[in-house]
Amino acid sequence: MTIVKYEDDKIVEGAVMGYAIPLKIYEQLEEKLGKEAAGVITKALEESIKKAFEEAEERQQTVISENLKKELATKYDLALLKKDIEKLEIDLRKEIELVRKDMKIMTVIIVAVMVVLNQNSLEFIARLLGLLK
Repeated sequence: MTIVKYEDDKIVEGAVMGYAIPLKIYEQLEEKLGKEAAGVITKALEESIKKAFEEAEERQQTVISENLKKELATKYDLALLKKDIEKLEIDLRKEIELVRKDMKIMTVIIVAVMVVLNQNSLEFIARLLGLLK
């Protein structure tokens, strides 16, 4: 049996807070029912309160756990995300390669148009390549 004595809203003696019956209540029970009955009732109340707290704590932990499961990504979710990223990377690399090929073709076309439209450019290209001095 745990009895708590309060002075100025502070616990002075007793055990675990929340599981103890205040001294005034115990004294009133002892006065009305006797020491033995007061002890039995106090112990039963403490055990009941303790059990209620434990059950409430378990329920709260379950609720928190369920909420976390809903919010956090699982290993399976991360694996799916990784596969999606890898697929996007492959697609992006293909697109980049296509753009590079297009740029090479455009460069050849621009050089060909310059040569056809400007006869002096042929001489300039020859000098760049070191064919003419």
